[in-house]
Amino acid sequence: MSQQHHHGTKELAAFIRDGMTKRTDQAFGDYFTGQNASCALGAAYEAMYRLPRDGAHPTRDLDWFFDCLDTVKACPAEGCKKKLFLAAILVHLNDDHRWSRAQIADWLEKNGNGSRPVEASPTGTVPPTRG
Repeated sequence: MSQQHHHGTKELAAFIRDGMTKRTDQAFGDYFTGQNASCALGAAYEAMYRLPRDGAHPTRDLDWFFDCLDTVKACPAEGCKKKLFLAAILVHLNDDHRWSRAQIADWLEKNGNGSRPVEASPTGTVPPTRG
């Protein structure tokens, strides 16, 4: 039986940074806006796949590849008390707190703790789907 390798938060940050070079503007409320904008997760998708520019939406493969997205984290924004799955935190930071993709990648690099999933509480939310 072969062991599958999953990637942690530092690699996710690197994928976000790489995707930022492909779509230089930041999107809010969707993975992609037009041909030149992506949110933080959209940038990671962009780096992971060769995506068409016609607005096609990515699959949920990013959740499998980066199993760290299933860990529960507290929102790092000052005064925010939310605790969500990391995927939802990234969307929350991007859309609600308007953190830049570079700020999100910096936070992932500094505060990542591996890739082991953590069970959510019964009141936890699931990562949002967009589109």
